[in-house]
Amino acid sequence: MKEHTWMRSAILVFWTLFWGLSVVDKIIPDVQHLWVGKDFFALFVKFFASLGLKDPLFPTVALAGVSGLEALNFTMYAVALWALWRGRHAQAEVWFFRGIFTSMGLFSLFSIADQVFGDRFQLLEHGLFWVILLCSWILFKFFSAESERVVDLGSTRGAVLIGLGLTLAATWSIRDFSASTFDAGSQPVEGEEVVEGVWKFDFPFLADKLVWERTVNAFTAAHPELEVAYIYTGPSELNTKKKTHLLLYVFTEPCQDH
Repeated sequence: MKEHTWMRSAILVFWTLFWGLSVVDKIIPDVQHLWVGKDFFALFVKFFASLGLKDPLFPTVALAGVSGLEALNFTMYAVALWALWRGRHAQAEVWFFRGIFTSMGLFSLFSIADQVFGDRFQLLEHGLFWVILLCSWILFKFFSAESERVVDLGSTRGAVLIGLGLTLAATWSIRDFSASTFDAGSQPVEGEEVVEGVWKFDFPFLADKLVWERTVNAFTAAHPELEVAYIYTGPSELNTKKKTHLLLYVFTEPCQDH
């Protein structure tokens, strides 16, 4: 395969997957099996509420508009990719330009919204994506269809074999780690009474809100003489060395019925 086809395909595959998965994230905005979505509706509600616009119509319309533009972007990149693989380079370039131009417009809108809502961190992220889109277009044009250079993969067999070996080693290591930790991420956590009436819960890797619910139910069932008075999340300093873990402290009082 020619060099320009490899590079153009890589660029188009990236942006097709980028916008396609972004649309899926809007359709499945919750934690599912093999998918952790983000609740953009709640985020939009928060943004508009900060401006005093608490009517749910505003975030609904805004999120629907953004989702529609992202779906349009995905379609343009998918059409460009299909045209490239069919050998229609001129058509692929036209559709890619449309996708790039629309994407830059969308990220410009995001940047304006970030300044209106005061989200400076997202402003930096969206600004970087705007620049990356421009670079993608420049690189796409650089690898023009007129180039006749062919990539010879034969000379890279040694690197491919080494990479395959490292991949297998990493896969085995990850599988071994998963076998010993994955089940612990769904089981209730046993608390440790550090001082009288104060219990510490060290939540393991992959623990989520369901694990917390099971933990509370198991704790109350095992200690009917106690009632939960206060829940305290350990300060960030205590959690920095365990970025995938969480420390919770539960303050209890004797139950009045006992």
